[in-house]
Amino acid sequence: MNNDLVAIRRLVGAVTKEQLKHVDCFVARELALFMPVGGACLYARTPEHTHPTYMFVLPFNEQLSTNINGRVLPGRPGKVFALSPDIPHQELPTDSPPRYIAVMISKRFFAKHYRFYSRKEAPVFPGSFFDPDDGLLPLLKRFMIETERGAAGSEAVLDALGVEICHSLIRAIVKAPAAKTRVADRVEIGRVIEYLFSHLGDKITIDVLADVAHLSPSHFSRVFKDDIGKAPMEYVQDLRLERAKKLLLAGDRTITEIALECGFNSSSYLSSCFHKHYKMTPSEYLKEARR
Repeated sequence: MNNDLVAIRRLVGAVTKEQLKHVDCFVARELALFMPVGGACLYARTPEHTHPTYMFVLPFNEQLSTNINGRVLPGRPGKVFALSPDIPHQELPTDSPPRYIAVMISKRFFAKHYRFYSRKEAPVFPGSFFDPDDGLLPLLKRFMIETERGAAGSEAVLDALGVEICHSLIRAIVKAPAAKTRVADRVEIGRVIEYLFSHLGDKITIDVLADVAHLSPSHFSRVFKDDIGKAPMEYVQDLRLERAKKLLLAGDRTITEIALECGFNSSSYLSSCFHKHYKMTPSEYLKEARR
């Protein structure tokens, strides 16, 4: 902890080991993460304390309030709280411990990367809130894991993750357009198609397919239709009916067996869907096919 404490003080200020007894610390050269566990950060509770770095706090509960020059700012779960260097503040006591991740970024490092987005100086954050980039939390988790590993090459990996975290925050601040994910989405849709061919007899819903694709149901439905040209459940119905046709032609299963194997809950429902789609019943289709 002694070596870490030197690095921590460079980013946080004149903090003591005792003040961090409830805090998990993840430290790299230009950036560090702090996460209270089982209690508050006692340095954060110190009145009118400052940091030489930019501070970005991502709260997970409502047990966080900050006093800045007499102005009390409650934490907003799901929002990032931003504070520029050298601004006096205090985390106020609460009924239960706050849960959050605080990201401390060196002033020089943040300013360097902010220049990629603007010729102006980085703005002053007097206690500002903004929506985080979707990729921020996974980056923070990766940073923590890499710090804990301490494996060969970790220092370089942490430096790279620090750059990503810094850019994720800056892009959210300047509201940079979200990256296009069309290629990645297509890969996920391909996974869904593979899943469907081996699970047609199972209960299939939009939520199930979206989970397979690792996308939200609404985003999945939109991407699927753009890519395939049909709504997901319409496509599922088409696959089931095509399989039913093949099984009918094979001639070794009853209509009821085919219905269940293709995901229809009864032979009558299969017949109804079949007639609606092909304008003939399964029996009529067989007669037509065998002529």
